[in-house]
Amino acid sequence: MDKRPRIEQRQERHYVGTRQVMAMRDFDREIPAMLAIVSEWLDAHHVRPAGRPFLRFHVIDMPERMDVELGMPTEQAQDAAGQVESHLLPAGRYAAMEYTGVENGVEANTQLLDWIAAQGEQPNAHASEKGEVFQARYETFLTDTEAEPDQRRWSFEVAIQVRG
Repeated sequence: MDKRPRIEQRQERHYVGTRQVMAMRDFDREIPAMLAIVSEWLDAHHVRPAGRPFLRFHVIDMPERMDVELGMPTEQAQDAAGQVESHLLPAGRYAAMEYTGVENGVEANTQLLDWIAAQGEQPNAHASEKGEVFQARYETFLTDTEAEPDQRRWSFEVAIQVRG
């Protein structure tokens, strides 16, 4: 995967996920718990993931309020409602790039947003009283976190839908 920022067209993707509002400092505790909830749902419903887990950021008001969903891609829409729900990542143009190390996430997102602006593009987002609301902004775990315990070695792809 290319580590340089790029814009690409993506197709819609079905997924199941669980959503929570939390402070960024709570990620280390809450994200594994959210992954366990989604994984248990997939196992109980005999659904195989169709890709790597991701964090979808619906609303961001750094660092205290993050409306985040842990999602797992599926081949098709699922009948999920409640703690785990079925959703769709929308088709469209996305700016994306890869980075390594959990500690580099904020910097990588800032770099991608700066790159988007330098290209004359805009994220598909708007301001609200709760923070910046994104149509589609997500980070995919490229590393199997169970096989690699060192968060400094984890690789991610951040993708932000852009207008147009």
